[in-house]
Amino acid sequence: MATIAERFDALLRWVEDDGGSLNPAVEIYHDDLTKASFRVKDSCSLGVDDPIVALPLSKSLSYINAIDHHPDFASSSSPYSSSSSSPPSSSPESDINREDACYFPTEFLKTMPPHVIGRFFLMQQHILGPKSKWWPYVRTLPQPEHMSSILPALWPSDDIEFLRGTNAFSAVQDIKSTLKKEYKHAMRLLPETYYSEYTRPLYYWAYAIFTSRSFRPSLIFPPQTSSGLSCDLDDFSVLLPLYDIGNHSPLAKITWATDEEAQICTLTCRQTYSAGEQVFNNYGMKTNVELLLGYGFVIPADDNFHNDYIHIRTKADPEAGDLAATHVVSLRPMAHQSSLVGRSRLLSADSLGCLPCFSHIQDSLIVALYESITKGGDETNNPSLTEIMRGEIADEILRKIIDSLGSKLSVDLEDLEINEPDYEAANRNQQLVVRYREQCWSVLENALRSLMSG
Repeated sequence: MATIAERFDALLRWVEDDGGSLNPAVEIYHDDLTKASFRVKDSCSLGVDDPIVALPLSKSLSYINAIDHHPDFASSSSPYSSSSSSPPSSSPESDINREDACYFPTEFLKTMPPHVIGRFFLMQQHILGPKSKWWPYVRTLPQPEHMSSILPALWPSDDIEFLRGTNAFSAVQDIKSTLKKEYKHAMRLLPETYYSEYTRPLYYWAYAIFTSRSFRPSLIFPPQTSSGLSCDLDDFSVLLPLYDIGNHSPLAKITWATDEEAQICTLTCRQTYSAGEQVFNNYGMKTNVELLLGYGFVIPADDNFHNDYIHIRTKADPEAGDLAATHVVSLRPMAHQSSLVGRSRLLSADSLGCLPCFSHIQDSLIVALYESITKGGDETNNPSLTEIMRGEIADEILRKIIDSLGSKLSVDLEDLEINEPDYEAANRNQQLVVRYREQCWSVLENALRSLMSG
């Protein structure tokens, strides 16, 4: 059996076969804490504008590969691959069990959402094992038996219970329900020959891999990639072998760029690294609950950066294009230098000059409350965002906004207290949640304290 180092060496050679590369100054490092990561080799360094990794798009894995050269999706063949992952066939259903074809049935491909199809394609490559084109990549991934220690949605029920009272708990319930429905619907469209291998646990594994390692296609693929597709480019995600080894730092300065002619996507360093330092990617401005749900970790706070926020959901306003309708409350004022993620979500930088009582609250939430309170009223003025945030509105409306926020945050704090686990954390998952709960508690207390100043 190949060692971890041998598997990653094989992955690198596989990427290099199509013209990809890893900077000679960078190595793939593996330990129990960070698992696989990029690290600068001894006696080496990395500078601004140095490439970290270059990946041929032919090595990516996504929904596109599931329909690539499929007889009923001829116009949707992969625009970046010179060779099909599956040879043509006149009858996809009859080729289901062929080791060299493995097409999914047409009805399945035309009915299921692209993101579900992409997961089934990854499942297929895992089932194929060494016969899969992507095997050098698949065998370096966390395997299905390890999923219970990665993402909260796949944790044992006792560990999920530790989340009760937090934003993450309800999100996990929604995810679990969605996954169950997706898998059940998909299997109804597949022949019985699939049932023994395309199992629910394997689908959950594919969900976890895509959730924790994938990228947005629109940030990677050239614009013409969407031509011929029956969906939007960002209706699915894409896996980037080797590229995805880079761990997340919200402070990492990097760029992603695709050379359309060479069909290679390059991760480029925009800062310096010294020998022995870990080289990071940047997954974007994500809060700790988003990192916990999507990647299985949280970031501790320090003087220069904090990632502690709770999310508050308001009713969506489809007419305004607001379908998510979630807003954040910050551990520290949005104007504090460490509140980078919070500031990135403000509607306007002018909101940093708000009333002290609103200093921890995303401005979109204040506006949503204002509009909810004044809807159908006699308010003749139409104040700007800046005026609302500075409290230059009717005193009665301002008081109602403050009271509404105070009531909501107090209820959330009470939920945390009522649902506090009555026994000590017994494993890594539960210990992680304890830290996350403490962060949530601090956010709510600080925000309530600021509201009292109003």
